[in-house]
Amino acid sequence: MTLEIKQQVWNDDLRLPCLTNPTDSAALLQELETLRKPPIPFQSKHVPALKRNKWFVLKRDRGRRGLLVIWPAAQCCVYISGDAPHKRFGLRIALLRVRIDPTFLEEGTGLTVFAATLSAESRTLSIEDALLWKGRNLLQEETFTKRWTHVVQWIEHYCIVDTRLVGGLTIQAANWEPLAALRPSGVWMLQSDDPGRVVLLLIAQNNPSPPHKAVVEIKAPVLETGPLVAVATRDVGPEQWALASADGVSLGRALIRRLAVSQSLRSVKGVITRVRVEWIPQFQKWEICELTDSSARHSSAFLPM
Repeated sequence: MTLEIKQQVWNDDLRLPCLTNPTDSAALLQELETLRKPPIPFQSKHVPALKRNKWFVLKRDRGRRGLLVIWPAAQCCVYISGDAPHKRFGLRIALLRVRIDPTFLEEGTGLTVFAATLSAESRTLSIEDALLWKGRNLLQEETFTKRWTHVVQWIEHYCIVDTRLVGGLTIQAANWEPLAALRPSGVWMLQSDDPGRVVLLLIAQNNPSPPHKAVVEIKAPVLETGPLVAVATRDVGPEQWALASADGVSLGRALIRRLAVSQSLRSVKGVITRVRVEWIPQFQKWEICELTDSSARHSSAFLPM
């Protein structure tokens, strides 16, 4: 595959060779569609509830979060910015001229994909998570702690960087810390250690949550208008979906009683979808009533449409 490349300026006069022909990357972007979704917003008042499980936090800067991809079909490594087309520069795909272990580029080898943030200001590319490894879906199969070992292995053993060839960039591992390191100011990413969990984004305020809100109960909320909409994520095992509110608070495992709903969920592409839910007191669970989509205009106590 021959790629059309042109030197382009990013922020702070960072110059990188970028793909200019959308046709070259169309198939790649389609394959990565489920991995390019942004983090889910999270509210400070729910942070105490996270202490029930193992979580990690990462302080964010103004860098572009996206995907670092080893692309065997094109025999190269690229960085795909996470910016939507309406942003200032739109989506960009930069070619990174790094030396990679040949086994990652062999014919028939699947994609290797990392979540990463490119900071033009500090000239760093910080790798935050390993999502795919030679085609294997680490995000769904392994804990974050296990996935992190792949990040370290790739940086230390499978990639050699000459900063002169990558615009002066340094590739490094992101500085994840335990949940206890979270501070009540700034922008933070929160990552659960459980497999298959999406990243949460917290814009922290200067006022920590009061002690009486330390426990978040899962209960039926009072609606103003419209149906309840939640985020459903594929869980371990067949016909199992985990529910969460727009704030990322777990609503437990979904109850599925209708054949039509079950068939609809089986047809979902990817691991995350929006669903309408109803609280079933006798089972003490949220039941998925139907799938919804971003074109719906109903309001919700869980997730704005």
